[in-house]
Amino acid sequence: MQTKLTLSVNDEKVKKVKRFSEKTGRSVSKLFEDFVDTLEENKKKKNFDINKIVGAFGKEPKNFDADKIKWEYLKKKHGL
Repeated sequence: MQTKLTLSVNDEKVKKVKRFSEKTGRSVSKLFEDFVDTLEENKKKKNFDINKIVGAFGKEPKNFDADKIKWEYLKKKHGL
């Protein structure tokens, strides 16, 4: 079932999304649907628990900090 949706968006963003829509050959509605799908996928990724797979690689070191490792990686990647 399709439902019509009204949004209030900055004029420049409307122009930008319409240009992108034309460039990619996808309607603004399709772009919005795809965006919503990515939100759901990102939520699933955030719920990822590294402890679920640790057993496959042996015992986790006592001082293991996944967030610290991720932060160090991102700092290096982005030159922070």
